[in-house]
Amino acid sequence: MKIKSDKVLQSIGRMEPVEGNKDAEQIHNRLVEGREKFNQLVGDVCSSVMRISALDLAMNDSTDKMVRISNNVKQISETVVHASQLTEENMDEVVNAHEGFTESITHVSSAAGEIMDDMEASSQEISTIVQESQATINKSARMKDDMHELLDIIKGMNEVIKGINSISAQTNMLALNASIEAARAGESGKGFAVVAEQIRSLADETKQLTANMDGFIVKIESAATMSSESLDQSVVELDAMRENLNKVLANNQRNVSNIVNITDSITTIAATSEEIFSAVTNVQDQMGRLRDECSSLNQQSMDLETVSEDLKINMQPVSEIEKGLDNAAKLMGRMVQDVFYMLDNRRFITNVQNAITAHQNWLNTLGKMVRNREFLPLQTDDTKCAFGHFYYAMTPRNKMITPTWSELAAKHRRFHGFGKNVIAALNVQDYMKAENEYKQAVKLSEDLIDDFRKIIANAEALEKEHLHVFAE
Repeated sequence: MKIKSDKVLQSIGRMEPVEGNKDAEQIHNRLVEGREKFNQLVGDVCSSVMRISALDLAMNDSTDKMVRISNNVKQISETVVHASQLTEENMDEVVNAHEGFTESITHVSSAAGEIMDDMEASSQEISTIVQESQATINKSARMKDDMHELLDIIKGMNEVIKGINSISAQTNMLALNASIEAARAGESGKGFAVVAEQIRSLADETKQLTANMDGFIVKIESAATMSSESLDQSVVELDAMRENLNKVLANNQRNVSNIVNITDSITTIAATSEEIFSAVTNVQDQMGRLRDECSSLNQQSMDLETVSEDLKINMQPVSEIEKGLDNAAKLMGRMVQDVFYMLDNRRFITNVQNAITAHQNWLNTLGKMVRNREFLPLQTDDTKCAFGHFYYAMTPRNKMITPTWSELAAKHRRFHGFGKNVIAALNVQDYMKAENEYKQAVKLSEDLIDDFRKIIANAEALEKEHLHVFAE
């Protein structure tokens, strides 16, 4: 009877079915059912610790983002407040300068109007001078013609004087001959001699008179010639002056046109200046409102920072829960070494298959960070990722699994280390290094996945032979 009891106990101890003993069968069935429930509990605990870990990572990342955002908002709001204060001060200076500018524009506009009036009056005066100079030129031309006629008359007078002188000389010669003949006639020629003497005297007086006239005519001719030359020079100078006056008049008219354009531009500037003044005043008011809004935003950022700090404190229980679940998983990992609680191969295979998917997702997130140069929630602690919790809790004992399984720790730790390196490179904007670290992570990921698949294949082979992964 004792031998039979020992066999029953051995069968129960090995979790083998006991035939022919209802009590032993009930115990066996209860143990199998308990192991199944324990397997489910292990799965739930592992799943829970993975989810809690992911939640803790996401919440920590969100909290850090909230802190960064609140700090950035605070800095921006302080910068904007300072800028708005400076802008308001500058706006005051602009308003004061604008008032002076408006006065200057008004003064310039008034001065431009006065200049235009003076230039228009000058244009009229210059136009009158041009007309008078033209009249003077016309009169000078007529005087020149008169002087030419006078010279022609003087030339004619010279010819007459020459004729008179010729006649006077002949008369004098005739009187001389008459005197000679009267002397020959004696007493009877005395009366004729007297007449001849008077004729000679008249000829001498005529000669003297013509001699005086000749000097006078020479002076008149010289004066007329000089006057004609002076008139010619005056006409040339007056004509040049008239041309210069016309140029001055044209320039003056262009200047009047430019002054008109300047006046129009000043009017436009004045209108624009009024619009600018209105805009500046509006900006000044908006800056005041912006300063008030930024002060409110600054307070809200401080409130957000406080909320973030409170959230960090409130999140501490989550980390404690994760730690407790991780300890529970490790405790269960030690328990599964016992035949009564041994984890079945199928659940082990499922967890390793999930590890492949989890690592591919992790690598995709890392690649997105590198490509987009942005920070995303990424687990860099190899003990807290989905596979890490399972790996450090469960230790397979079958020799087909243990060699590959033991090598995973260093590879897995290095794999997550690339995540730390990428984040560090992105922090200093060393994008080339981040790309290189990512490429190394891709290469190592291929090696890890090969190990995972090898472990799965060996576990499936053990399952077919009804051998356990956690049994030696």
